Amino acid sequence: MKVQPRTRRTRRYAALAAALALTLSVAACGDDEPKVSAADTQAQADDLVSLLKIKDGTDLGGDLTWKMGAALTLSGPSAVNGESMQNAIDLAVDQVKAAGGPTIEVDTKDIKGPDPVASKQAAEELAAAGAPAKITSMGDGLGAMLENTDKDKILSLDGVGGAQVFTQGVQYFYGTREVAPSDAMPGALEWLKQSDPDAKTVGLVGVDLGPFNDPIKADITSKIAAAGLEFNGLWETVAPTSQDYASVISKIKDNQPDMLIVAFGGAAPGAFVAQAKAAGLDSQLMGIEFTDEAVKASKGVLDTEGFHFAMDYFDAEHPSNALADLFVNSYEKAYGEKPDFYAANAYEEVLMFWDLIRRVIADGGDPDDSSALKAALDANPVFASVYGGDSSGPGTLEIDPKTHGVASRNMGVYEYKGGSVSTLATFNIGAADFQMQ
Repeated sequence: MKVQPRTRRTRRYAALAAALALTLSVAACGDDEPKVSAADTQAQADDLVSLLKIKDGTDLGGDLTWKMGAALTLSGPSAVNGESMQNAIDLAVDQVKAAGGPTIEVDTKDIKGPDPVASKQAAEELAAAGAPAKITSMGDGLGAMLENTDKDKILSLDGVGGAQVFTQGVQYFYGTREVAPSDAMPGALEWLKQSDPDAKTVGLVGVDLGPFNDPIKADITSKIAAAGLEFNGLWETVAPTSQDYASVISKIKDNQPDMLIVAFGGAAPGAFVAQAKAAGLDSQLMGIEFTDEAVKASKGVLDTEGFHFAMDYFDAEHPSNALADLFVNSYEKAYGEKPDFYAANAYEEVLMFWDLIRRVIADGGDPDDSSALKAALDANPVFASVYGGDSSGPGTLEIDPKTHGVASRNMGVYEYKGGSVSTLATFNIGAADFQMQ
């Protein structure tokens, strides 16, 4: 399909019409919903085009209606994370349309906890619907979707699990954030050695990933050894949907490491820490992510006791670049709260797909052809990012063509306590550029 270029004036009229339609639909939701006016949407769209440095005369894809899948955890313990991703996707889709870009029809599927049956069904339904691409999560449903992702050639971006060990080799799957906890682990271990020279042993508690437990365990234990520390043999897991940690805490108490990696996501870290502190665990706890939902689930424990975590943290209180600032402000205006990293990464991925659509159109290709989108990504795996950068423009996200994960990523060790997050160390993948703060 060849999309004919449109004039700048035509794009402007289409953008204004789209913004007006958005205003009417939001207003119809009821008085209890935050209001986003046509002027707000158009201003955001104009800023977006400027920040992305899209050249005048570029075909933005405004004549195109493009289907995009979304595989999100909309029920179960991770439902809030899926909701924030959906919010960010909707926001980005509206901004892209108002900017003169394509009408993106989002086909959202609930993969639950993730649940392997629901994840597999979602993959099959998206293939049947003809979606050439999808925003996905949790290592593509903790692996259950990966076979279909490649078989059906659905270009997939995962900003939750990243390119895990078990996803590598899947040609149509790409991770758009650090591999959690693998990429941040060397930096977290270096922080441990420098902050507590007497610390020697490390263990892990996390989610049971079935057949993927062994390769992840091998990866993490090798990083512990490379850091000159000792894996104490503690590797306790629970079902992804469980938040009852009594049995694993009992086992941890019998073999407490100096540092315990808390490999849970969403609200689960807060629930675990609350139960661990009540049981008297005194290991240094190191989470692999942090959200407000974890704070709520801890019922005040994270505020009083504090919580350390190592990750590519998205700081919505202090956006690092102009694109991040636009995203945070527009998200808060639309939804009445600041976004978390789940939302930030989903927003970024919509913009990545729009970038690929523009590239394919410029080359005379068909944006509904997933192989053309993939070829455009592989040819130039560099995109605008809400991470890094500065006030003059976006940061940069670059995909490693070998691992299909991020080639570099600003990360750190952080501590949440008493309502605020402080930075304890900064580093990149493999603890490169490590600095104590």
